[in-house]
Amino acid sequence: MKINIAQLKKELGSTQSFSFRTSAEELGLDKEQLFLSEHVIVEGLITNKGMLFEVTGEISTRVKQCCSRCLEEMVTLLTAVFSEEYREVDFKESREVLDLEIDYFKGDEIDITDLIRETLLLAEPIKPVCSETCRGLCPKCGVNLNVNTCGCNLVKTDPRFAVLEKLLSKD
Repeated sequence: MKINIAQLKKELGSTQSFSFRTSAEELGLDKEQLFLSEHVIVEGLITNKGMLFEVTGEISTRVKQCCSRCLEEMVTLLTAVFSEEYREVDFKESREVLDLEIDYFKGDEIDITDLIRETLLLAEPIKPVCSETCRGLCPKCGVNLNVNTCGCNLVKTDPRFAVLEKLLSKD
């Protein structure tokens, strides 16, 4: 996803909006990495800040995931905001140590494919849940507690207090 900034370079402080619709394959993502269920929509703005070009925007897509509590498949909306600064590399600077906080480009195009890919991968939730009230699976019998109930005794007693429990029971 390359953005032509030839016009933007001419005037300090000028802005240019952009919008893309792309797929996981175009971003270099495997199906195993991120389960995208539809296209990725990228919208944003580039601002000429003199030596730097600031790229900001938002990514949105739908993602197929498994709930980390009940293991049911679900489709969720994934949105992520991104912001990155780019600087044009001069021939003289290419030999020097470059600043790692800034991305670099050559010519009249900025390629934001890596930025979009990284933002999507970092925005994916570590433990997705189908709902905040998801009860998950029974740790003993494996029944989905959102659908059924089970008769398992889930009360755990500390083995250090087992002797005290015998004193309380009247057998």
